[in-house]
Amino acid sequence: MSDHFRILVVCTGNICRSAQAEQLIRARISERFTEFESVVLIESAGTGAMVGSGMPAEAATLSAQYGGIPGAHVARQLTVEHVRAADLVLTMTFNHRSTVVRLLPRASRHTFTLVEFAALLENAEQNYSASTVAFIGLEPADKLRSAVRMASARRGYFSLEDGSSAEVVDPYRRSDEVYAESARQIVDAIERSEQAGVRLVERAKV
Repeated sequence: MSDHFRILVVCTGNICRSAQAEQLIRARISERFTEFESVVLIESAGTGAMVGSGMPAEAATLSAQYGGIPGAHVARQLTVEHVRAADLVLTMTFNHRSTVVRLLPRASRHTFTLVEFAALLENAEQNYSASTVAFIGLEPADKLRSAVRMASARRGYFSLEDGSSAEVVDPYRRSDEVYAESARQIVDAIERSEQAGVRLVERAKV
């Protein structure tokens, strides 16, 4: 198995939401989890990508505001090869998730909306038992794969009451307020996933 853990982030055009999430996840790892910096590879793509385009100024500014580096981003179209290579696929909506799974049905086990993943990881942490998963002794990439499996396993026990709350709003060609709200949703989901993951590892050490 690869020593790398690959995250693929997906939206529609790959110029706003998935680009921001890619950049902000990378920034968080670089800033707070340096032991994973050489292990985690993060990419993004779009189901209807504006291939070759950079980010709109509004999206780029917000990414930079939250610690991302937007300048080098170039949109690309989602392919089955991208999905096949990923250990974790994070989408902005359930429609995006459906598109990913149609490309590669077995990816359903590790494909989530960004907000859904945060909620499932929180639920996995809250329901953790020592018999579930042991992180001690695992290589960094395998620790992350174990966390994804734990989140996936909670699908049968937990779901968001309002499916729309598990989606990130599309800000493209909308107001500054919508751009800001979309970015806040992304940041909030990343922070929730980070905090749940940290708590999960700490509980596994007990």
